[in-house]
Amino acid sequence: MRLLSPGHAQLWWWTLPAELAEVDSAARSRWVWVRVRALLARHADVDDSELVIRRSANGKPEAPQLHQAFSLAHDDAVAVLAIGAVAQLGVDVMSDRGFANPQRLARRLLTPPELAQWLASPRELQLQLLRARFCATEAVVKALDWRLWPALGGIHFVRQGRVARVPLKRAQLHLVDGRRGDASFALASDVELVEVSHFEGGR
Repeated sequence: MRLLSPGHAQLWWWTLPAELAEVDSAARSRWVWVRVRALLARHADVDDSELVIRRSANGKPEAPQLHQAFSLAHDDAVAVLAIGAVAQLGVDVMSDRGFANPQRLARRLLTPPELAQWLASPRELQLQLLRARFCATEAVVKALDWRLWPALGGIHFVRQGRVARVPLKRAQLHLVDGRRGDASFALASDVELVEVSHFEGGR
Protein backbone atom coordinates (compact mmCIF):
# COMPACT_ATOMS: atom_id res chain seq x y z
CA MET A 1 0.00 0.00 0.00
CA ARG A 2 1.40 3.39 -1.00
CA LEU A 3 0.68 5.69 1.93
CA LEU A 4 1.78 9.29 1.55
CA SER A 5 3.39 11.23 4.36
CA PRO A 6 1.01 13.52 6.30
CA GLY A 7 0.36 16.78 4.47
CA HIS A 8 1.53 15.41 1.11
CA ALA A 9 -0.60 15.11 -2.01
CA GLN A 10 -0.25 13.85 -5.55
CA LEU A 11 -1.95 15.08 -8.70
CA TRP A 12 -2.22 12.54 -11.52
CA TRP A 13 -2.98 13.98 -14.96
CA TRP A 14 -4.52 12.59 -18.13
CA THR A 15 -5.10 14.22 -21.49
CA LEU A 16 -8.29 12.87 -23.02
CA PRO A 17 -8.07 11.65 -26.64
CA ALA A 18 -9.32 14.22 -29.12
CA GLU A 19 -12.01 11.86 -30.42
CA LEU A 20 -13.69 11.86 -26.99
CA ALA A 21 -14.59 15.50 -27.49
CA GLU A 22 -17.18 14.33 -30.03
CA VAL A 23 -18.92 11.88 -27.67
CA ASP A 24 -21.19 12.43 -24.70
CA SER A 25 -19.96 13.19 -21.19
CA ALA A 26 -20.81 9.68 -19.98
CA ALA A 27 -18.30 8.17 -22.43
CA ARG A 28 -15.62 10.60 -21.27
CA SER A 29 -16.37 9.74 -17.66
CA ARG A 30 -16.03 6.00 -18.37
CA TRP A 31 -12.66 6.57 -20.08
CA VAL A 32 -11.42 8.52 -17.07
CA TRP A 33 -12.74 6.10 -14.45
CA VAL A 34 -11.09 3.07 -16.06
CA ARG A 35 -7.72 4.75 -15.53
CA VAL A 36 -8.51 6.26 -12.16
CA ARG A 37 -9.77 2.96 -10.78
CA ALA A 38 -6.59 1.16 -11.85
CA LEU A 39 -4.41 3.81 -10.22
CA LEU A 40 -6.39 3.82 -6.98
CA ALA A 41 -6.19 0.01 -6.85
CA ARG A 42 -2.38 0.16 -7.15
CA HIS A 43 -2.20 2.69 -4.33
CA ALA A 44 -4.52 0.56 -2.18
CA ASP A 45 -2.52 -2.59 -3.06
CA VAL A 46 -5.62 -4.48 -4.18
CA ASP A 47 -6.72 -5.93 -7.48
CA ASP A 48 -8.68 -3.57 -9.69
CA SER A 49 -11.73 -5.85 -9.45
CA GLU A 50 -11.56 -5.82 -5.64
CA LEU A 51 -11.44 -2.05 -5.22
CA VAL A 52 -14.61 -0.74 -3.58
CA ILE A 53 -15.86 2.65 -4.75
CA ARG A 54 -18.86 4.06 -2.95
CA ARG A 55 -20.54 7.45 -3.09
CA SER A 56 -21.86 9.75 -0.40
CA ALA A 57 -25.38 11.18 -0.46
CA ASN A 58 -24.01 14.13 -2.44
CA GLY A 59 -22.21 11.86 -4.91
CA LYS A 60 -18.65 12.22 -3.60
CA PRO A 61 -16.67 9.04 -4.45
CA GLU A 62 -14.81 7.26 -1.65
CA ALA A 63 -12.44 4.27 -1.60
CA PRO A 64 -12.24 2.80 1.93
CA GLN A 65 -9.32 0.50 1.04
CA LEU A 66 -7.19 3.48 0.03
CA HIS A 67 -6.91 4.84 3.60
CA GLN A 68 -6.24 8.25 2.07
CA ALA A 69 -8.45 10.99 0.66
CA PHE A 70 -8.96 11.33 -3.07
CA SER A 71 -10.85 13.58 -5.44
CA LEU A 72 -11.39 13.54 -9.19
CA ALA A 73 -12.17 16.20 -11.78
CA HIS A 74 -12.32 16.23 -15.55
CA ASP A 75 -13.69 18.24 -18.44
CA ASP A 76 -13.69 17.68 -22.20
CA ALA A 77 -9.89 17.74 -22.54
CA VAL A 78 -8.14 16.92 -19.27
CA ALA A 79 -8.62 14.87 -16.10
CA VAL A 80 -6.88 15.07 -12.74
CA LEU A 81 -6.93 12.72 -9.75
CA ALA A 82 -5.81 14.05 -6.37
CA ILE A 83 -4.64 11.68 -3.62
CA GLY A 84 -3.63 13.09 -0.26
CA ALA A 85 -2.72 12.17 3.30
CA VAL A 86 -5.37 14.52 4.66
CA ALA A 87 -8.92 14.15 5.98
CA GLN A 88 -10.66 16.35 3.41
CA LEU A 89 -9.56 16.82 -0.19
CA GLY A 90 -11.16 18.35 -3.27
CA VAL A 91 -9.82 19.09 -6.74
CA ASP A 92 -11.20 20.82 -9.80
CA VAL A 93 -9.88 21.54 -13.28
CA MET A 94 -11.11 23.65 -16.17
CA SER A 95 -9.65 23.94 -19.65
CA ASP A 96 -9.51 27.40 -21.18
CA ARG A 97 -12.97 28.20 -22.49
CA GLY A 98 -15.59 30.86 -22.23
CA PHE A 99 -18.73 31.05 -20.11
CA ALA A 100 -22.32 31.37 -21.26
CA ASN A 101 -22.88 34.36 -18.96
CA PRO A 102 -19.61 35.41 -17.29
CA GLN A 103 -21.01 38.51 -15.60
CA ARG A 104 -23.80 36.57 -13.92
CA LEU A 105 -21.34 33.96 -12.65
CA ALA A 106 -18.92 36.65 -11.48
CA ARG A 107 -21.68 38.26 -9.41
CA ARG A 108 -22.27 34.90 -7.71
CA LEU A 109 -18.60 34.10 -7.08
CA LEU A 110 -16.98 37.45 -6.28
CA THR A 111 -17.34 39.94 -3.44
CA PRO A 112 -18.37 43.52 -4.37
CA PRO A 113 -14.76 44.83 -4.26
CA GLU A 114 -13.55 41.83 -6.29
CA LEU A 115 -16.38 42.31 -8.77
CA ALA A 116 -15.51 45.99 -9.29
CA GLN A 117 -11.89 45.04 -10.00
CA TRP A 118 -13.02 42.22 -12.27
CA LEU A 119 -15.30 44.50 -14.31
CA ALA A 120 -12.38 46.90 -14.86
CA SER A 121 -10.10 44.13 -16.18
CA PRO A 122 -9.52 43.18 -19.85
CA ARG A 123 -11.82 40.42 -21.08
CA GLU A 124 -9.17 37.68 -21.27
CA LEU A 125 -8.05 38.44 -17.73
CA GLN A 126 -11.69 38.41 -16.63
CA LEU A 127 -12.13 34.91 -18.00
CA GLN A 128 -8.92 33.64 -16.41
CA LEU A 129 -9.83 35.11 -13.02
CA LEU A 130 -13.29 33.59 -13.28
CA ARG A 131 -11.90 30.15 -14.14
CA ALA A 132 -9.52 30.31 -11.18
CA ARG A 133 -12.26 31.30 -8.73
CA PHE A 134 -14.71 28.74 -10.12
CA CYS A 135 -12.10 25.97 -9.76
CA ALA A 136 -11.31 27.06 -6.20
CA THR A 137 -15.01 27.10 -5.31
CA GLU A 138 -15.58 23.65 -6.81
CA ALA A 139 -12.52 22.26 -5.00
CA VAL A 140 -13.82 23.55 -1.66
CA VAL A 141 -17.30 22.13 -2.35
CA LYS A 142 -15.83 18.72 -3.18
CA ALA A 143 -13.58 18.68 -0.11
CA LEU A 144 -16.58 19.42 2.11
CA ASP A 145 -18.86 16.98 0.27
CA TRP A 146 -21.26 19.85 -0.41
CA ARG A 147 -23.21 21.01 -3.45
CA LEU A 148 -22.15 23.90 -5.66
CA TRP A 149 -25.17 26.18 -5.87
CA PRO A 150 -25.97 26.25 -2.13
CA ALA A 151 -22.29 27.03 -1.54
CA LEU A 152 -22.17 30.16 -3.72
CA GLY A 153 -21.85 33.21 -1.52
CA GLY A 154 -21.03 31.06 1.50
CA ILE A 155 -17.29 30.68 0.85
CA HIS A 156 -14.95 33.51 1.85
CA PHE A 157 -11.50 33.50 0.23
CA VAL A 158 -8.81 35.23 2.29
CA ARG A 159 -5.00 35.49 2.41
CA GLN A 160 -4.71 36.10 -1.34
CA GLY A 161 -7.02 33.17 -2.04
CA ARG A 162 -4.90 30.65 -0.10
CA VAL A 163 -7.54 30.04 2.57
CA ALA A 164 -11.28 29.45 2.21
CA ARG A 165 -13.50 30.04 5.23
CA VAL A 166 -16.93 28.44 5.19
CA PRO A 167 -19.00 29.60 8.19
CA LEU A 168 -22.01 27.44 7.28
CA LYS A 169 -19.81 24.34 7.56
CA ARG A 170 -17.65 25.71 10.38
CA ALA A 171 -14.71 24.89 8.17
CA GLN A 172 -11.49 26.43 6.97
CA LEU A 173 -9.65 24.93 4.02
CA HIS A 174 -6.26 25.57 2.49
CA LEU A 175 -5.90 26.06 -1.26
CA VAL A 176 -3.28 25.36 -3.89
CA ASP A 177 -3.97 26.51 -7.43
CA GLY A 178 -2.17 26.96 -10.69
CA ARG A 179 -2.01 26.24 -14.38
CA ARG A 180 -1.06 23.10 -16.27
CA GLY A 181 -0.97 23.48 -20.02
CA ASP A 182 -4.20 25.13 -21.12
CA ALA A 183 -6.07 24.35 -17.91
CA SER A 184 -6.59 25.94 -14.50
CA PHE A 185 -6.73 23.76 -11.40
CA ALA A 186 -7.36 24.13 -7.67
CA LEU A 187 -6.79 21.78 -4.75
CA ALA A 188 -8.50 22.24 -1.36
CA SER A 189 -7.58 20.42 1.85
CA ASP A 190 -8.30 20.65 5.56
CA VAL A 191 -4.61 21.14 6.38
CA GLU A 192 -1.95 23.18 4.65
CA LEU A 193 -0.14 20.88 2.24
CA VAL A 194 3.59 20.37 2.66
CA GLU A 195 4.14 19.18 -0.91
CA VAL A 196 2.08 18.57 -4.04
CA SER A 197 3.69 16.31 -6.67
CA HIS A 198 2.50 16.06 -10.27
CA PHE A 199 2.52 12.87 -12.34
CA GLU A 200 1.40 11.80 -15.80
CA GLY A 201 -1.33 9.19 -15.64
CA GLY A 202 -0.60 7.78 -19.10
CA ARG A 203 -3.22 6.45 -21.50
